[in-house]
Amino acid sequence: MFRILRIARPFASGRRFPIRAFTFASAFSVASLTIRNGIITNDASKNGIEGVSLDNNIDPFPTQLSKQNCSVIDKVSNLVASGMRSVTFISFKVYAVGLYVPTRDEPQIASTVAQYMRSHPEKSAEELLNDKELSQDLLANMSQRLDYTIRITPVRNTDFGHLRDGFVKTILACPLTKQMREEVGAGIEQLRGAFQGHKGSVPKNHSLYLVSENGQITMHYVGKRGEVKTLGKITEPSISKVLFVSYFSSVKPISEPLRKDFVDYVKAKLQ
Repeated sequence: MFRILRIARPFASGRRFPIRAFTFASAFSVASLTIRNGIITNDASKNGIEGVSLDNNIDPFPTQLSKQNCSVIDKVSNLVASGMRSVTFISFKVYAVGLYVPTRDEPQIASTVAQYMRSHPEKSAEELLNDKELSQDLLANMSQRLDYTIRITPVRNTDFGHLRDGFVKTILACPLTKQMREEVGAGIEQLRGAFQGHKGSVPKNHSLYLVSENGQITMHYVGKRGEVKTLGKITEPSISKVLFVSYFSSVKPISEPLRKDFVDYVKAKLQ
């Protein structure tokens, strides 16, 4: 995998050649290198040395977050998977999304999958993560073993109301919610409370960070110039679990490119 020229630092995913574009493999050619949006890229790939470019309307997602480039992050965290959320039937792009996991917790991803593979020796890692029932249980278990951050960056102007309603809809649509109706209901009220008092537009290329630590989610809004607005905290742990399952389970995934990128990451770690 490429490394930053001024400091030797690997990509968050730890994957090596071939470098992937958004959903397909591509060969690297030194002659095709160009500079776009402050990162070095090549004509065939959207992965740059400084970050991962998901859409021309937004800045690349850094391969690593820390206090130096994101003030809401306390622990150095690596980009594990990224993708676009789209309205499927018209391929209307809504937002880019990325999963960041603290360096110290990252090994828990592969170890959790490996544990399930031992319990289900007939299934590969990919088959487990594609299994509609097993993947939910596996991911719910994984979410309790690590802290994580979800970064959401709209590619079109939106508002806080739409973001709030989108989260509520996502949580209610997750099959896991049916097993924890009372807890999830309390968590949804906390989520709505976090958005209360925050109205108005959310311009494209601004970001929302869902920082999950010890099962509690703190929501931060970060503007283009780095200004931070903390929306609030969701202390009900079921929400952290349900959101993680919703993003990475094979059951009605929020972003299939994101989910596939996560599967590819796990496969590479277990090789």
